[in-house]
Amino acid sequence: MENNINSTSHLSVPNLSIKLEELRNSLRPGQQQLASWTAGKMAISAVPGAGKSHSLAVAAAMMIAQYRLHPRKQLIIVTYTRSAAAGIKAKIKERLKELKIPQTGFMVQTLHGLALNIATRNPDLSQLNLETSTVIIPTPSHRVIRSSVEKWISGNPRRYQLLLEGAEFDGEETERLRRQSVLRTEVLPKLAHTIIREAKSSGLNPEKVWELSDYSQEHYQILAIAAGLYEQYQIVMRSLDFIDYDDMILGALNVIENPKIRQVWQQQIFAVFEDEAQDSSPLQEKLISALASKENDCNLIRVGDPNQAINSTFTPADSVYFNWFCETCKSQEKLAEMTQAGRSSKIIIDAANFVLKWVNGQWEYESKKQQKKHINSDISEEKKRGYSFSLTKHRNC
Repeated sequence: MENNINSTSHLSVPNLSIKLEELRNSLRPGQQQLASWTAGKMAISAVPGAGKSHSLAVAAAMMIAQYRLHPRKQLIIVTYTRSAAAGIKAKIKERLKELKIPQTGFMVQTLHGLALNIATRNPDLSQLNLETSTVIIPTPSHRVIRSSVEKWISGNPRRYQLLLEGAEFDGEETERLRRQSVLRTEVLPKLAHTIIREAKSSGLNPEKVWELSDYSQEHYQILAIAAGLYEQYQIVMRSLDFIDYDDMILGALNVIENPKIRQVWQQQIFAVFEDEAQDSSPLQEKLISALASKENDCNLIRVGDPNQAINSTFTPADSVYFNWFCETCKSQEKLAEMTQAGRSSKIIIDAANFVLKWVNGQWEYESKKQQKKHINSDISEEKKRGYSFSLTKHRNC
């Protein structure tokens, strides 16, 4: 890529270069490597409080200035919540204002917002009618999941009976009713929820899960049951004109599978920055990688915490996927690490360490106290046995 910093700002070229260098120098190690990115894939492994969003905003502003980005050639920044997107957008605008250059050349969106934007422009390809569809978040207790379970039970009486009887069942009616209740309200809804989350977010449709179930030798054929539940879920969703958030990503991927449309999007995108990458699923990574690709290169920068997935309670997010990306980038010397947190001052860290030391000390003290108590108790028991033995021996004499 050619590094152009001409006619982008109201500052002269030397002054802009000085400003950019000052911005870079204001960053910590790891953050500076992000700001110095030039091309290709890059992973930024960052601990909580390392200033990911701040450094990402600074790096974005620097690239907009250096490469003269504009609305037809933009830097795309994606994250996972609207509040985070708004915060990053405000920070980038602030940096651009300091550089005295137009506040354009970038777009900040949630990842699902970006997918929706792509899908709505080509409804025929995305196969989503977003004007009439309702977006839902399926949980085990959601009526769509419950309905899918009931439909599966109606269509698979033999498999349901096998689950009902289990390894041991004497046919007692009360136990049968209890098992029916547990299967219908807990076990099967949770299984349906799990397979929908994990398979769909990995780009696997029910047919693919059915194929995978053929390799399972497990007695109850749980994967086949899961495939059937997933299949019923898709049928129920279509009948109600419902979509979930993975449908948005799948719809966008359907659109950019078209070579001409994909090329149009890629030509408009300079690079893609992803914040909180540990919350990304394989399907989401596939989408942003496709958008960031150009011929044999992929201008994709992913920033995240490799040790936790913040939204794993509500989504299929798992930090293992980001760790794989980090390992790939590390092998190519494209991994940077932000190991210094800036949220706590020394006095707070010292106080936290003092509390941890005290708690550990208390635990050791209580542990030794309990151990001593048990020893004394054992000794007392031994003495009682010895005294009882002596009395018995004396009486026998």
